[in-house]
Order: sequence, then structure tokens, then C-alpha cells
Amino acid sequence: MGSTKALGYDGFPVIFYQCFWYLIGKDVTHFYLKALNRELPLEEVNFTKIVLIPKTSAANSMSSCHPISLCSVLYKVISKVLANRLRIVLEDCIDEAQGAFVPRRLISDNVLVAYELMHTLKKKRLGKKGSFALKLDMSKAYDRVEWGFIECMMLRMEFDARWVELIMHSISSVSYSVMVNDGISEILYLNRGLR
Repeated sequence: MGSTKALGYDGFPVIFYQCFWYLIGKDVTHFYLKALNRELPLEEVNFTKIVLIPKTSAANSMSSCHPISLCSVLYKVISKVLANRLRIVLEDCIDEAQGAFVPRRLISDNVLVAYELMHTLKKKRLGKKGSFALKLDMSKAYDRVEWGFIECMMLRMEFDARWVELIMHSISSVSYSVMVNDGISEILYLNRGLR
């Protein structure tokens, strides 16, 4: 995390924690230990304020704005810790055909596979059986992931139940508000999707 980038909704950047660690370090460490041991609700730090930055001066729809998410540094650290722990086993959990999110795999490899597939389909002229390719739109796949599916798959992959509970609590405790016309919307609670 950059020390001055991506302020949280509370206005405290990473540099605040770095500069004042001598004052707040024990409390922050205590908070993390409690949160990771599930002795503390994450809802308070798992709040995100979304600010819409217009792409043009005549922005009149959501697609003409850049959504910027402001979430607390405390939560960013928790999610980073969880992600780093999960990264150790991610390669065993994600199929070889998946080209992203796993070290030493490139999403561009899938472009080459798709090119080779299309080349083969174009060249194939023999036989009674036809072939076809199906292009699926996965642009918003992470917005549609059902939390129950994630939990079920992690348990089926034999992750420890405490780990699954921690991940599910981290995912399901997210709440949002949107800054609109110098005001803030009511709090929105999600029931699926990942950020």
C-alpha cells in the first residue's frame, strides 16, 4: 500500500499509522489479533465509501464516472493478510486453465489458447461433426459470486472451518455508501459479490 494513496473513509492514510505507530501500535496490534481470532466484529472497519469521479464534464450516467472505493487502512491490512495466507495454496485450488491470480500464470496465455482454438476451427473442414466456439461474457463475474458457493467450495476443498468462517465474515461484513451530489447515500449491504 502506498503511504499516501487511497485514503480510507475515515481520512487516515497509511502514513498516519506509520508516523504514529509509537502511540497506536499496541492498540492496532490488539485490534488485529482480536479480529483474526473472530473476537471482534469487522463491520466497523469493513465499511467502504464510494466516490464517483466524472470522466467528462457532462457525466450523466454511472458509466461516465470512475467509482473510487475508500475503505479503511485497518481493513486493507486484514484483507492483505488473508490474501497472502491464501496465496500459498491458491495454485492448488485454481484450475490450470485459469490464467490469472496465480503466480507464474499469465492471463495472456489464454489469448494464445483462444487464437489457436479459432485457427483450428477455421482450418477444420472434414468430418460430419461440426465444431463451434462459445464466447462467454465474464466482465462482472466477481460481482455475481454467491457467498454460499464460496463457503461450500472452501469446505469441500477441506479448508479448516475456522479459516472458512474468517473468510466468510470478511466477505459478508462489507457495507457501502455512495457520495452523490455532495451528500452520502444510506448504507447498502450486499448479499453476494467480491471486492
